[in-house]
Amino acid sequence: MNGAKKINFKALSIRTLLSLFATTISSLGIGCYYGCGLGTDPISVFVDGLHNITGMSYGTISTICNVIQTALIFIFIRKYLGIGTLIGMFIGGPLIDISEALIRVNFPLESTGLPVRIIILLVGLLTTGIGYGLGIASKMGIGCFQFIPLFLSEKTPLDLKYTQMISDGAFFIIGVILGGVIGIGTIVGVFLTGYILEYTLSLCEKRIDELGPIVQENG
Repeated sequence: MNGAKKINFKALSIRTLLSLFATTISSLGIGCYYGCGLGTDPISVFVDGLHNITGMSYGTISTICNVIQTALIFIFIRKYLGIGTLIGMFIGGPLIDISEALIRVNFPLESTGLPVRIIILLVGLLTTGIGYGLGIASKMGIGCFQFIPLFLSEKTPLDLKYTQMISDGAFFIIGVILGGVIGIGTIVGVFLTGYILEYTLSLCEKRIDELGPIVQENG
């Protein structure tokens, strides 16, 4: 029947897997930031500050923040809410705890040289930015911490890379006030994550869109 809808299961499956992959690598990236001991990414400075004043694990705090920001996405930019948001909300925090633990076991700070720690930092920077960009490109719902930059990019004339910098800067300042650990990794994250995110988005979005929409007209 003309006008009927059908599910594009190929697009649904691939986009869901990409969203899961995006959450996994961005969580790995955040774990690299924590594990290298050279300063966490800007958002994690904020999480670290909350960790200092509450004593809760990084993953638990991330999960709580994810729930709050998911509610904000639902209220203000509902079109970006999807299964990817739920994936990030429920598995992002635990994956951060797991990846941080693995890095600290295999690369303990007291015996790991600075060059190796810098490599871990760069891996964290790249995987975080790529994961954020790929998560947006999958169009299965944004990660919770993408709420502020995307909201600002829609409400202001600023490009996403600049609203990402603003968001990162705000989390950085609040995190420092709360006692979060900072370092060279934090500065690198503030200035480069947005560029990596936007480049990944521009590189992947068109290719992913070629899969077609998840819901299609039938006939």
